Formats: sequence, structure tokens, C-alpha cells
Amino acid sequence: MPVDDYIQIMIESLTKKSEILDHLIEKNEEQHDCVDGKKYDDIDWDSFNLIVAQKQMYIDRIIKMDEGFQSLYDRVKEQLSGDRDKYADKIREIQKLIEKVTGQGVKITTGEERNRKIIEKVFGSRKKEIRRTRNSLRVASSYAQTMSSDFGMDISSQDVKQ
Repeated sequence: MPVDDYIQIMIESLTKKSEILDHLIEKNEEQHDCVDGKKYDDIDWDSFNLIVAQKQMYIDRIIKMDEGFQSLYDRVKEQLSGDRDKYADKIREIQKLIEKVTGQGVKITTGEERNRKIIEKVFGSRKKEIRRTRNSLRVASSYAQTMSSDFGMDISSQDVKQ
């Protein structure tokens, strides 16, 4: 296959990667909308998990595309280096696409970090709620036991939990 064909395939691969990265950016936003400003019980976890699965599908595709791109590049890098003037326009086009996908990658990383912090906050709040509930149950149980021993009543901690 001629070098020009390999270069064109590389350009098409980067263009397709950019499109997939746009989808990932959209999924990050959907994920953000799914959790932002909500309490644990208000989040639609089925939707959230579906978005995570869709993102993973896109990531898997990108990994395969990157492997293919690298394989193509390895085949033509010597010819590109040896005849830079002949391929200067195509090399610039590839460089622009690489800059674009790099910027998209940064945007995705930033979105992922933002979403991670929100999720950590949601789970942190949930842990506090669970701790408060446990403490309340312990206090109620202790009170019930104290009352039953002080007044000879037969109240078990099971009665309090109900």
C-alpha cells in the first residue's frame, strides 16, 4: 500500500477518534447532570450506570483505534521523516488533529475529575446519614435497655428498631 494511503487512513482514524471523544464529552455531561446537586436517593442509578457502560464502550473503541494508528505510523514513520517536504501538508493535518484530540482528552479528564468529586461528596453524605442512623438506633436501644432495667419493663432492642 502506498504511503499516501496509510496517511489518509491515519487522518480518518484521528477524525473518527475526535468524533468518539465528542461522544465521551457528551456522556460526561450527562453523567454530571445525573448527579449534580442531588442526594444519593434522588439519583437515577440505573441511568448513571448505563452512562458508565456507554463510556466504557467508547473508551474500548479508542484503545483499539490508538493501537491501529500506532501500527500504521510505525509502518510509515521512516518514509515520512525521509521525505518531509513531500508530506508536509498531510503531516500538518495530522498534527492539527492530534492537537484537537489532545484538547478533547484534557476536557474529558477535567469532566471525569469533576464528576468523581461530586460522587465522592454524594457517598460521603450517604455515609454520614448511615452513621447518624446507626448512632440513633444505638441511643434508642440503650435508652430502651435502661428504661426496662430501671422500671422492670421487658422491652427488647428489637422493639425499638421497629
